Amino acid sequence: MEALIKPEFGLTFWTILCFVLLVVVLSKTAWKPLLKAVEDRENALKRDREAAESARAEAEKIKGELEAKFTEIKAELAHRLDSAKAEGEKEKERIIEEAARSAARILETARIEIDAQKNEAVRELREKVVGLTLAASEKLLEAHLDPKINARLIAEALAELEKNDKSLNLSGN
Repeated sequence: MEALIKPEFGLTFWTILCFVLLVVVLSKTAWKPLLKAVEDRENALKRDREAAESARAEAEKIKGELEAKFTEIKAELAHRLDSAKAEGEKEKERIIEEAARSAARILETARIEIDAQKNEAVRELREKVVGLTLAASEKLLEAHLDPKINARLIAEALAELEKNDKSLNLSGN
């Protein structure tokens, strides 16, 4: 074991020679493909990183477009909502005006009916007053007229009737 720890020229020479030969053989056979694989891997990582950055930039662009579209849709929605509110207000005003006109028509119809009923009541009242006045006048006249005046009035009425009857007969012939 001591021989391994103590450096000898022959062992050192052969170890260095084997190492150099191993490096030459590996550089001719395995080192180039290994470096090529590392280089390819590095290039692939670089391409992947560039693709990821490109995808991230595209995603940011799409995000910006979507946010702009969202803002536009939100503004359109607010505009439509305001328009619908305004239209609702107009419809409400129209309904209120129509109700007011309808109420005015109903009031006018009721006023006309009330006036007609009032006029009918006044007419009936006048007829009753005239009837009562005639009845009262008749009773008063009956009480104050004496039989001589009644006989004279009857004679005059009969004479008037005969006169009218003669004029009717003359015109009828």
